[in-house]
Amino acid sequence: MIMEKDLTTLLGVGGVQWIAQVLKSDMANGIPGHEEDLHRRRMAILKPKLEAHNRNFIHFLRKSCNSSTIFLLLILDILSFAFRIKEKGLSTGWYEGAVILSAVILIVIVQSICESRNESSRQLSTNQLWQNQEPKFHVLRGGCPQTICISDVLLGDIVLLEKGDQVPADGLLIPTESLEVNDKADPIINDHNPFLFYGSKVTDGTGKMLVTSVGAETKLGNLLSRAQPSKSTPVEEQLRKLSTLTQIISIVISMIIIVVSFLRFMLKKEYDNSDLPDFSGKSHTLRGLYEAIKRVALRPQGMLTMLTSSLTLLLVGIAEGLPLAITIAITCWNKTCAIMFAQEPSATATMASVTIICTDKTGGLALIPQEVERCCIGGKDISEDSKISIHVLEAFSDGIGILSLIQENSQPSVDNSILSWAAEKWGLKMEIWKKRNGIIEFKQPTENKNIVAALIGKDGGNGPRFLHCKGPATTILDRCSQFYDIEGITRFMNISKRMDFEGIIEQMQSKGLESVAFACKKVDDCKSDEGNLVMLGLLGLKKTSWEDTRPVIENFREAGIKVLIVSSEEVSTLQEIATVFGVIWPDADTQAITGEGFRSISDEDRMDMAARISVMGNSLPSHQLLLLSCLKDQGHTIAVVGNKTNHIPMLKAADVGLTFETGSTDIARKSTDIVIKEGNLTSILAIMKCGRCLYSNIRKYIQFQLTMTLAAGLVPLITNASYGRSTITTIQFHWVISVLTPLGGLALLMEPPGDMLMKKFAPGADKQLITKAMWVNIIIQTVYQTSLLATIQSKGPTMLRLSKEVTKTVMFNSFFLCQVFNKFNAREPEQINIFRGVRRSKWFWVGTVTALLLQATFLETAHAIAGDSKLTCTEWGMCLLVGIISWFIDLAGKCILLMIKKWVTKPPGSVVGDNRNLSSAVPEPACNLELPQVMEKLDKVD
Repeated sequence: MIMEKDLTTLLGVGGVQWIAQVLKSDMANGIPGHEEDLHRRRMAILKPKLEAHNRNFIHFLRKSCNSSTIFLLLILDILSFAFRIKEKGLSTGWYEGAVILSAVILIVIVQSICESRNESSRQLSTNQLWQNQEPKFHVLRGGCPQTICISDVLLGDIVLLEKGDQVPADGLLIPTESLEVNDKADPIINDHNPFLFYGSKVTDGTGKMLVTSVGAETKLGNLLSRAQPSKSTPVEEQLRKLSTLTQIISIVISMIIIVVSFLRFMLKKEYDNSDLPDFSGKSHTLRGLYEAIKRVALRPQGMLTMLTSSLTLLLVGIAEGLPLAITIAITCWNKTCAIMFAQEPSATATMASVTIICTDKTGGLALIPQEVERCCIGGKDISEDSKISIHVLEAFSDGIGILSLIQENSQPSVDNSILSWAAEKWGLKMEIWKKRNGIIEFKQPTENKNIVAALIGKDGGNGPRFLHCKGPATTILDRCSQFYDIEGITRFMNISKRMDFEGIIEQMQSKGLESVAFACKKVDDCKSDEGNLVMLGLLGLKKTSWEDTRPVIENFREAGIKVLIVSSEEVSTLQEIATVFGVIWPDADTQAITGEGFRSISDEDRMDMAARISVMGNSLPSHQLLLLSCLKDQGHTIAVVGNKTNHIPMLKAADVGLTFETGSTDIARKSTDIVIKEGNLTSILAIMKCGRCLYSNIRKYIQFQLTMTLAAGLVPLITNASYGRSTITTIQFHWVISVLTPLGGLALLMEPPGDMLMKKFAPGADKQLITKAMWVNIIIQTVYQTSLLATIQSKGPTMLRLSKEVTKTVMFNSFFLCQVFNKFNAREPEQINIFRGVRRSKWFWVGTVTALLLQATFLETAHAIAGDSKLTCTEWGMCLLVGIISWFIDLAGKCILLMIKKWVTKPPGSVVGDNRNLSSAVPEPACNLELPQVMEKLDKVD
């Protein structure tokens, strides 16, 4: 009955009185209120916590250990310990096993930390949203009024509501009373409409409410249960799929090594001095087979070494490197972007894939020349859900109300802005205010014409008289000797408190806000001066302009992002706003629709309609969720901008929820992914650019990391299959990955944003973390590295006139330098100029230079401790040349691909300069595409 507002059924069962009896409550006295009754009611609404909400680091540690990959690595580690200690003794035989074990431990710990961190930072669950709320309410229990927190409101409670209160639960208004709430659909709550819902705010009147449902069982809670987000973000899902794919590839490569090794044994394709057993045409006992396997495993560079040097490298490179480096990069980017606070760590990266932004008319759209950005009472910032004393609220409203009495032709725009803000936030209705108050005299101080002062009388001018002043904050502050706190208590303004107010004013001015102050005092006659005032509050106003907002909408369109206005306001009003700001083009195939109209059409028509909607008005949260569901089914990634409690279902259902720090409710901020510190669309555009840069950098890093790990697996595969051994040891492979994984991440993941990021479509809209161009680059570089290193191993001693020991060091150093130089190729996966913008990328040079210095140090240390060969300057030059050649290989590959791309795009039979058939090669452009976007689509044809 409450959810559907079914008044007929409610009256049929006995009305509010019957509901109170069912809940064992009394409309005059409330619930009994003794401890036994309270305990029973608390237990009735208490639900068992889901296991997902109790997950901690230990849970994820067990989950990481319970993996087939970890189990396989542990088996290899045990075998490595056993055979190496058997072969070399305990003093040196444990080295390789310890390396593998450390890799396994690192994988488990890193994965557990990353998942645990994401879980703890993730947005609050539906049940958690109703806990630990600050607002307090007055209820009747056992006939006595009590003050309780919102989280302690119980079924059957009688809540005393007054102007400015937030409705703490769903319930029914006690008959014979009347309220007005900020619900656009049904603002008047009385006997004909007694239904109250959580999150509404009382704008006028007083009354008592019978609580019928709380927390997750409210209407908002039911909507949230339908709008629960996925367990992980799109970026996390893509990384998980990539990790699974690479682990499968690593196991396949390892199995191939095993097969190739046994084929060599059977076909006798070993060196003459090999001591491998010959099984052909002979029968052997079980012990003989065991001895043969032991000889294979214990031989230098045997099968076990082949397996560990490939499998552990690939697994560690992906399972350890990617999540750790990307998690650190996301954290750094979130801290770098000072205009936001990301409560969901990977939400910034998800912003790169956004194709639609849903907002209402308050979501950063500047509707008036100046807007109230900040409100302070008693030195405290006031948000939409702040509890303000009625005494202060009425006095502040009186001060704002005098602005409406100024002649319209002389009323400045700032006054209109304040009046609009008060009407929107506090429900100030000037018609009602004028009936309650009478103007007695306007006062214009001669020394400062910026101050507006008026003497008003309550009760139509016959009641108590108050002098109200409004003007520049510093000027009004000088005239104040007292101030009201948020609870309505008058306090003396000492030196310390005056300095606090001055600090607030300076903060407003430093952010470009115009600071305005309101003050008043009670007077006995008309001769009172403007001194010894009581400070009511400070307002910070920001200058806005339609001309400033429209280019931002154009930038979104250029980037392939559609702005969609969704609100409970009238469709006609929203349509005018959308036309002014350029959300709707006059000749575009777009449509404005009501929420009920969208819900009533068939499923097939609804899907078609969703793609063309630019404005949805008169919409309830259920209608908005239906629209989001249709857009998601079409493959869109959606960001929602919402500041109010009734926006929470959309914020939870969206891929990314955005809320402004100022002007938003506390529960809205807690349920969103990103809190924006500056409330405008320009900030959203900046966050979008930051997200695209981060996503693009992740792609660059993945190309670099995949090339390195695949080469680390294929080099031992090819060298062992061809020559029966690999000159690069497992420890050397681990050194390469351990050094270049973090330094490569520093170099590529921290690349600054480029100028063209917002001039093309969303890089992640295709849901593919690895593009075709990236795969081509990975394959080309992997083939080059493996073939060249195999050639050096076979021909190096003869062609290069190097000893076997020097050849081993040259191969290892060349492999390392190939990865260092490949970082340049990874910077531009699709562009020929790989050095573009490299000068301003300081972290790239830090990572590159540090890697080279560490490699030189490692070689010197290995020469001094392990007796490895020391390279001369000529040999170092050879290794550097091997790395530099990778640049030319990358250039040649991209040029060939560009030629193929132009040949495929060019229609058969066409000649240069003939563009008559060009339209057949161009994809159908989306609605409202401009020429740069069409050209971008043409450039992506393959």
